[in-house]
Amino acid sequence: MIGPSPADIDRATIVAWPAAVTEERNGWIYLAAGGVTGRVNAAWPLAWHGDNLDAAIDDVEAWYAARNLPARFKITDGACAPEGLPERLAQRGYACVMPTLVMTANVRAASAPGDVRLYDALPAAFDAVIRETSKDDAEYDERLSIALRAPQPAAFAVIERDGRAAAIGMCAAAGNLAGIFLMRTAPEARRQGLARLIFRALMTRCAAWETQTAFLQVDDHNASAIALYESEGFTRLTTYRFWRKPAG
Repeated sequence: MIGPSPADIDRATIVAWPAAVTEERNGWIYLAAGGVTGRVNAAWPLAWHGDNLDAAIDDVEAWYAARNLPARFKITDGACAPEGLPERLAQRGYACVMPTLVMTANVRAASAPGDVRLYDALPAAFDAVIRETSKDDAEYDERLSIALRAPQPAAFAVIERDGRAAAIGMCAAAGNLAGIFLMRTAPEARRQGLARLIFRALMTRCAAWETQTAFLQVDDHNASAIALYESEGFTRLTTYRFWRKPAG
C-alpha cells in the first residue's frame, strides 16, 4: 500500500490542527490565528491555480497585513506549488527558518498503560502543562485555542502525578490519517518515560478509530523527541520550513 504524500499530510494537518481563519486563494491555503505559532499563521502553497506568481505573493502579504500579521509561507518539500515559489520568495527578500521534520507510521495498537487517562474533549488538566511549556501567555492562549477547535474524533491523554498533570498529548483524525500534537511534559517530570506512555495511549486510540497512518511534526534539532518517535516505528517523510522576511 502506498502511504500518504507530503501534500496529504499537510491537508490533514490543516484539518486536525485548525486555525481560527482558513481561506483558499489560487490553490494556496491562508491560515491565521493569534500570530504566535507558525503552522496556523502561514500560507500553505499546496496547489497553484493562479497565472501571476508575484501578484499571488502580493495578495498573501496584503491578506496578512490586514490582520496585523507578517506574511509567512509554510513550504513542505514535495508539496509546494508552483515549484519555483521558494526561489521567487528569496528574490523578494524572504529567508527560510525553522526546519521541521514530518514523520509517519502505520497505526497499530500498543499496550495502553493504566496510568494514562484518555478524554474525548480537552480536559482542565491540560491547562497547567500547556502554560508551563509555553514561552509566554500569547503562545499559551494560541495553543489552547487550537486544541479547543480540534475536530472529532479527538483524544486527549494525561498522566497525573501528585494530583496534577505531569504529561499530556493529543491526537485528532482527518479521514484515514491521525495527527499527534501537543506532546508536552512538565519540567519536573521529564526524563521519566512519561512521553512514551502518552504516545502509546494515543496510538492505541488512533487504532480504535481505524485510521491507517499517524503523523507528527518535530523540530529537526529535537534529537530526544526524534529518537523516541523512531523507536516507536515512525520514519521521516519530509521536511517543511517557514519563509518570511527578516524583522526590522
